Amino acid sequence: MQTYDTVYITPAEWRWVIIIGGALVLLAFAPFLWVAVTAGESWQFMGIINNYRDGATYLSKMMQGMNGSWLVHFQHTPEDHNGAFIQVIYPVLGQLARLANIQPIALFHAVRVVASLLMYIALYHLGAAIWTRLRTRRLFFLLAAFGSGLGWLFSVLMGEADFPDLVIPEMYPFYSSLVNVHFPLAIACLALLASIFIMAYRPGSDAEPGLQNSGLIAALLSLALSLLYPQALLPFGLSVGLCVAVATWQTRRLPLRELRWLLVVVLPALPMAAYYYAVVQYNPAMTEWHRQNITLMFSPPALLVGMGVPLWIALPGIYRAARRLEPDGDRLMLLWLVTALVLVYLPTTVQRRFTAGLMIPIIYFATRALEDFWFQHINRWWRYRLLVLIIPPVTLSYVFILFGNSRVQLGPFLQRDYAAAFQWLRTRVTPDDVVLAGEMASIWIPAWTGARVVYGHPFETLQADVKRQAVDDWYTGASACNGLIERYEVRYVVVGPLERDVGDARCTDGMTLAFEKDGVQIFVP
Repeated sequence: MQTYDTVYITPAEWRWVIIIGGALVLLAFAPFLWVAVTAGESWQFMGIINNYRDGATYLSKMMQGMNGSWLVHFQHTPEDHNGAFIQVIYPVLGQLARLANIQPIALFHAVRVVASLLMYIALYHLGAAIWTRLRTRRLFFLLAAFGSGLGWLFSVLMGEADFPDLVIPEMYPFYSSLVNVHFPLAIACLALLASIFIMAYRPGSDAEPGLQNSGLIAALLSLALSLLYPQALLPFGLSVGLCVAVATWQTRRLPLRELRWLLVVVLPALPMAAYYYAVVQYNPAMTEWHRQNITLMFSPPALLVGMGVPLWIALPGIYRAARRLEPDGDRLMLLWLVTALVLVYLPTTVQRRFTAGLMIPIIYFATRALEDFWFQHINRWWRYRLLVLIIPPVTLSYVFILFGNSRVQLGPFLQRDYAAAFQWLRTRVTPDDVVLAGEMASIWIPAWTGARVVYGHPFETLQADVKRQAVDDWYTGASACNGLIERYEVRYVVVGPLERDVGDARCTDGMTLAFEKDGVQIFVP
């Protein structure tokens, strides 16, 4: 690996990043090729493999954008409710899909490619902002792109998959590229913000934030993060604030320049923070969504497993940074890491959300430790051979994620007759119409038809547990069909193999059969 130094990023470096980043994007779509080969004629791929439940809600929000809406309504619940300006990127993509006459699923994956490439470019830019040595920049980039935990090993040994590197995509750059659009964009924003503040807080820097330098870019990135993933901004913003506090303690005076840089991050996000608070407090639908949207963190030992080998490599760098708290990047990265770890274990309902980009400071310290500690104690002949040895344990979790979810299974796939039924519904429903179907079918109905369902998502169905039980009771005929049709003004009822697995759907007696395709029927109450 080349070791020459350079202050700027050369064209050859950018070509290398684009090649590696492009290869990673192609790898992220490898499961789709596997799907095309293995699905067969009896199954319909619904459009998203990893985290398909949330993916279906993103497509639903794009459908709302196609219908002209800028606000998000939860189409996985039957109640009429006020919309909110949240997850705005997906209604915006829907608007673009309408203007360009592109199917939402196609645009979703196309933008996911762009977002992933931007993330890889931002990660390399961060490495180049910190180090001048080409070898170190590439080490940082490769570890950031590929680095993962040991969840794969403990999953095999313990027979369970509840480890961060297998279920928290926003924590890991490559994993985030498999899931959606806003996770890789959020990581890209975090990487660019980190590069700006490392340079702004570097010893000897006297740059003031302004319109002619990175100050404007930092403000725009802060605003973008508050729209894309507001929880990701909190650990970083707090770490910048703590940097100011540490500088104040060390110099016994308030560093006004550093304080102004802090305000560049804080002020653009304040209006959105106030808006989110008001929405959760005064919009009943959003209040219920917030109550149900519980994403608790794993235990500390499980988190250590999720950080895996990169954390072990990083320990000498973390120890050095904790002893010295130097403002050359160590201080910001250490405080970012510590702040995020504290936030994920505070008694909130969104603990996992604060892990977004958490691997960035860990990989920073791993890279620093490799250059400043491990390479100093390892013979030159062994250095790169040892790096080759650690590649499998830091990447095998991605093998599990890529190909463990690509087999034909309910959720990402439905029986092909359902797709025909959804196409029939799409031309006959409006966004206000309610369709009753089983859980697995209801996940995809808003994304494929634009209509609402009675139950379809554990967070975005209001009073989800109650409605899930009510749907199951209706298909089994319990409680004399429980008045569900009248209560939610259901317009169409779907009965197919998934619904018959729940019950015999005797409550359809007396309804009008409007559509039938082999094993799937649609009734009008």
